[in-house]
Order: sequence, then structure tokens, then C-alpha cells
Amino acid sequence: MNTSSSSSRSSAIYSSYVERSRIDLQVEEANVYVAQALRYVIENVLAQLSATLVVTISTRDKGTARWFEYVMNTLVYSWRVAAVQLLRFSTDIERLRVRVPGRKRFNLLLVDSYEGLLNTNITEDNADFDDPEYYFIFLQTRDHLIPLELRLILDHCLAHYWLHCNVMIQTAQVDVLVYSYYPYTSEHCQAAQPVLVNHFDGQRMVNATMFPDKLTQLHGCPISVLTWHQPPFVELAWNDADGGLRASGFEIQLVEHLARLLNFTVELINLTLVQPELYSLANGTSKGPMEWLLQRRANLSLGYFRKTARRNQLLTIGMSYYSAPLVAVLQRESYRFGSLALLTFPFEWSVWLMLLGCLALQMAIRRAALPALELLLGQTLTRLPRAWLPRLVLAHWLYAVIPLRICYQSLLFHLIRMELFATLPSSLEQLLAENFHGVCTANTLQMLHEMPLVARRTESFSGLDTPYDQEVLDTLQHAEGAKIFAIASMDVALAYLRSSSQPDSYHVVGQPVNVEYAGLYMPKHSYLYEKLDEAIRRLDATGFIHAWRRAAFVAHRRQQDVPLAQERRRYISNSQLSGVYKLLALLYTICGLVFAIELLLQRWTLRGN
Repeated sequence: MNTSSSSSRSSAIYSSYVERSRIDLQVEEANVYVAQALRYVIENVLAQLSATLVVTISTRDKGTARWFEYVMNTLVYSWRVAAVQLLRFSTDIERLRVRVPGRKRFNLLLVDSYEGLLNTNITEDNADFDDPEYYFIFLQTRDHLIPLELRLILDHCLAHYWLHCNVMIQTAQVDVLVYSYYPYTSEHCQAAQPVLVNHFDGQRMVNATMFPDKLTQLHGCPISVLTWHQPPFVELAWNDADGGLRASGFEIQLVEHLARLLNFTVELINLTLVQPELYSLANGTSKGPMEWLLQRRANLSLGYFRKTARRNQLLTIGMSYYSAPLVAVLQRESYRFGSLALLTFPFEWSVWLMLLGCLALQMAIRRAALPALELLLGQTLTRLPRAWLPRLVLAHWLYAVIPLRICYQSLLFHLIRMELFATLPSSLEQLLAENFHGVCTANTLQMLHEMPLVARRTESFSGLDTPYDQEVLDTLQHAEGAKIFAIASMDVALAYLRSSSQPDSYHVVGQPVNVEYAGLYMPKHSYLYEKLDEAIRRLDATGFIHAWRRAAFVAHRRQQDVPLAQERRRYISNSQLSGVYKLLALLYTICGLVFAIELLLQRWTLRGN
């Protein structure tokens, strides 16, 4: 009998038993103590926030993994208050490293290191959502490794805007402590210093609030605001007194109110100097404001920043505080009747055909319709025919054409006085059907390409190298007689037309091209989202945003109306004077001609005598 081999097999079996039963070399009382702490957190904190919970185990050490499973078994036996999704990740078992996609909002993570947290892929799973998540991370590791791992985990929370992020640890003395971080304090800004926020006393957590409000005030920390000159939303001007940038406008007023409310300082980043053709805001691949936010070099972006589906996917936006439809504006001159059309417009074509038919019949009968045409035009006849039948026909023509001529002349005078136009279009489809070409800003054109009608007719639209709708309307004003129309915001278009010297020469299409919504854009998962969105909703509910917006538009309109009104008055005075000068010059010319003719006749008479 081989006693050595039997002894080795027994030793291997015993070692395996000890390895699997030691539960990470911790006494049972400590295991129960940790399990009670987790149970308190689940039942009294996480269960109050949501009826579902995602529990994730991710470790590098097999013993710690079995210990986590043992703790979870102890919890599950006595806990029946919520639905649980249990995920396990292990770096040494390839089949357990399969990603489980899906939204994970309320998370209980059991990890042994920062690397274990990365292996869960929770950052990628929650990357496309705006509202915040809750992370309660239980870090189980040796005491001498806790400071480093805790700092790495909290830095990860800060980098990915995990504001509601707590880390629970258990020391060798079986103390259960909960740490978190405050991104803004009186000592630092945008940092993740570990702060002890709670600890377990054997029955409950000492502090009732597990996820404290960390943004009640930002201690004067700077918040970078990316903006550009876009009046009346944002108006930037250089202040020569202090050599700094001065900003105004109702969006700036909104941000300044938020700064006073949350106690932060506004750090303006002027993007006006960047060329507009680099503003590829739809795909985020340019050097425009989208890239600044994607790389988190700025906290906010404002300046009539309009919402699109692509931007909402890449960034976070709060409640929209401004909405206005895009409208199409065109010159009425394109639909003005010409001279020939205006002469024939008072009567329908059936009337004109009847008159021409009568003239042709008269010509066929008498071989000359000149007397009838003279009567139709209101002229006197050079000679009357001698026969009684032609005279009867001409008399009938005379009495018949008098009411027609009176109606025609009255209608013609009325139409000339009213400046009649043809039927103006009422939709974008009619403009495109009449081969009109649309012009707008490059920014607006990128958003319009998301519309199926525009996507099918891209050759009918062009974008101008400018971010301002006013310059698009200026282009329309200079394109006299061309079949183009401008696409601009309704508020900007109406303000532009009111300040124009000839507002009646433009037509705003009744059906909007599209409806735009503007708001404050932030990087994805920004922890400022909750506070800013709540503040904007309160301001909107009380009417402050509407009042600020109206005041900003009125002030901007006054700035434009004063010089334009003066120019318009000067222009009208000059035109009236020029008309008087022309009339006087014409009268003097006629008088001079009459005097010259009389003088010549007088001399001719004297010579004849």
C-alpha cells in the first residue's frame, strides 16, 4: 500500500477544504457585522430611492470573491424588499468577463480594487444618459492599500461626474466607514478629497443622510462658460476701463442669477474669434464648442445653443428656456405684377377674349375695326359713317363700353395704388416647387438637413459663413429680384423687418420651417445638471425668464431702431425733396420750351409781315 500517495491526496483535499471555507480568513462575527451594515444601507437607503437594484461583484482575488458571495447569501436569505440583478466579474475567468449591457442607475458594487471597478464597464453602460446615478461601492482590501484605492475610486467618480458616489470600507478592527467627496469646497475646486460622511455603529448608520447634497453652494469656484457674440442672447464687448470682456444679454443674466444662487464665479470663454466654418456642431468633430464640451474643457455653453438629436446624444441639456420657430422670409418684389400683367389683371381672361372676339367680328363685317377700337379706348371718332346700320352698331359700342371703361380705369387706379402682388406662398413646399433657393447660416443648415424635405433637396439650400441671422437677412435685402428666401429665427426676422425702411416689401411665410429650442449645454453626466435644471424650472414657472427675454429683445431692438429710424427719416426727407426738385425742374423746362416756341413764332410772324 502506497501510504505516501494517499497522504498527499488527503492533504490536497484538506487544503482545498480550508481554502474554500476560510471566507477570507475573517471571523464569523466580522462577516455578520459587515452584512448587517450592507443590509442597513440596502433597506434604509437604496430601497427608498428605487425598487430595483443592481448588485455587481468584481474582484481579482478568489478568496475575496467567495467572501463577497457569502455576504450576499447572508443578505438574500433575510431580505425580500427589492428586485436584484446580480452581476459578477472576475479578471481570471474569461467567461465571467462578458459585458452585460443596459442602464444601471442604482448600483451596489462589491470590489477589491480600483481595477475591479473598471472591469464592471458601468461607466460605458451609463454613458448615454443625462440623469445621475447612485453608486454605493464596498471596497474590501488590506488596510495599507485602502488610501490609494480609495483615492483612485473617488477620482474616477469625479472624472465621470458621479456626484452620488460613496465608498464603504472595513478596517482590520472591523470598523465600517463610508467615504465620499465634495467637488467644491472652501479649500479646493474640482477635486476629490476623501471625506468621512458616515459610519456603522452595529445597529444603524450614524448619519441619516447617506447621499448628502454636495452642490448647495460652490464656494466661489470658477465655472467656465463657453459663449460667443449672439445678440440679444449674448452680447460681448471689450471693456477698455479694466481691459476685460463684458457680457450682457438675457442668457448672461440667467447665468449670473445661477451664479448668485449657487455661489460660483463665471469664467467666460469667448469663442467668437474662432471661424464659424469650424462650428461643426452636429457631429462634434471640429474645433467648435462641441469639442470643448466633449473634452470637458468647459462646464457650460450658451449663446442661442439650439437643441438637436445628435447634440442631445453627445451632451447633456437642461430645460429649454427659449423656443422660436424658424421662418422663411422673401421679398414681395418677386411676386409683384409687371406692367403688362397689371394692365390685364382688372378683368378675367374671358372678358378680354369676348372683347377681342367682338373686335374680330367687327373687322370681319366691315373689314376695319378702327372706329370700334377708338370707342373702346374712349376716343372721339374722326368721321361718322353715313349708313344708319353702322351708326347703330357704333352707338351700341359707345353705350356698352362706357361701364367697362369706367370699371377698368377704377380698378386699375386701385390696383396701382394698393401695389398688388400675386398670391404669396404659405409653406416651404410651395417655395421649393417654384424653384426658390434658401439661404441660412451654416449652423441652421446642418440642423435643417435632419428634415426629410431638406435632405431630399440639398441643392436648394446653401449656408452662409456667419453665425448671425441678421446677416442672412441682409443678403436677402441685397438680392433684389432674385428668387431666394432667407431662413431665420422668427424673433430676429420680425425685429429686422420692424427696423427696416421698407418692412412691407418682405413676406414671412405663415407655416414655420421648423421649431427651435435653446438651452444650456453641459458635458455628458455633468453634476451641475440637477441644480441648473431645477433652478431654470423655478425661474420659468415664476415668469422671470420670460421677462428677462422680453426686456433683452426690446433693448436690442431699441439700439437698432434709433439709428435706423434716423436714417429712414433722413432718407424720406431727401426723397421728398428730390421729387420736388424734379417737378420744379420739369415745370421750368416746359416753361422754357413754351417761351422758346412763342419767341420763334413771333419772329416767324414778323418775317412774314
